[in-house]
Amino acid sequence: MKDVQILMLANTEIRSQPRLKPDHNAFGACLDDLAAIGMLQVAVGGQLFTLISARSNPRWWLLPTESRRAGMAGLEMLQPVTRAAVLVKAVMRKLAQVGLLRFMGNGRIRLSRMPDLGGTFDGRAKFIACFTGTDGPHRKTTLQIMTANGAILGYAKMSRASHLRPYLRNEAKMLTHLKELGLASADVPTVRAVRDDDEITLLITDSLKSSSHTAPRHPGAEHLRFLNELCAKTERQGAGDALDALERRMVELASVGGGAWTERIGNVAALLRPVQDEIPVCLAHGDFTPWNTFLQDGRLYVFDWEYAVFSWPVGFDLAHFMLANISPNQQPDSLPILLNRISQEHFDGNKTVAWRALLLSLSCHAVFYLGRLLEAGSPLSDWIEGPVRAAMLDRLLAQRDTLT
Repeated sequence: MKDVQILMLANTEIRSQPRLKPDHNAFGACLDDLAAIGMLQVAVGGQLFTLISARSNPRWWLLPTESRRAGMAGLEMLQPVTRAAVLVKAVMRKLAQVGLLRFMGNGRIRLSRMPDLGGTFDGRAKFIACFTGTDGPHRKTTLQIMTANGAILGYAKMSRASHLRPYLRNEAKMLTHLKELGLASADVPTVRAVRDDDEITLLITDSLKSSSHTAPRHPGAEHLRFLNELCAKTERQGAGDALDALERRMVELASVGGGAWTERIGNVAALLRPVQDEIPVCLAHGDFTPWNTFLQDGRLYVFDWEYAVFSWPVGFDLAHFMLANISPNQQPDSLPILLNRISQEHFDGNKTVAWRALLLSLSCHAVFYLGRLLEAGSPLSDWIEGPVRAAMLDRLLAQRDTLT
């Protein structure tokens, strides 16, 4: 929620939202997702929601208006990172407290009923808030499920897209595995239900989030304890499988990445192959960021495991979290900071091992984003941060004579 737009409207209710093609409109695609679980747009009756939109890209939040507490709790779907966004959310909370939520935002919409949640939460689910997801190849609809007094019970994530549904299945598998690991340093969601049929994949989990949670922007002691425990319980020596997967995927992505990216990833693989058995890998969250974590009562909670991978380099998650707080134009110059932090936290100060891990981490991340372009049928120019990641990898490759 970097830039949520708030407009005070005088009783504007959306009775007929234009239905653009789902692939080109996050709002229309979200409505189709909701219809698949029994929630239809109606002119009268049902439940009333106010719409909040983002300024920077096409995405919307639907917040319930018929319960003040549920409406306030719905604001927890907005994950502010910048100071300005935190201030916007605080203003919205104050307005919701005095019953003005239905007059905020970009309009209102009525939905026919509560979604079909497969009997989860023992009948306590009475309200939902909804996030449409950001328009793009990895857009998913997310629901926050609440009690009558606004207590957050859990979340439902859904997709009808064939290329996205495997990610939701992966998240369900990873969450089950994490429960078996018995993490002491952090909490993760528990899978409550999965629907996976010809029409849609729907994952429902519980949550510990409340209005008192906090989301630190920088990795603190709680984050580091979690990363170290996850590494200790899943680490194994040898990045051969990761390099194999990287090279196979790059062959598939040659038409998107072109000669420059094909050569770059080839250089990384050729450089790391001789030392692949010395590179440790572990279970990686894959999208470890301030907005996919929070502290509740001083304890770390980590969610959104759909991109998790069993064998990515140790240090991937820490680097990803740190880069989330650095503007793209400053990321190449941040490499010494990243190397130092990763070497200290994971490799007892050994910068050579940290350099190998960071080089492979950024390569894995780059190939993942190239894959998103292929899924969307988009050109390389649509990856805005592509030149930045290319520059970072090129700088790391240039250090090989001093660190290998």
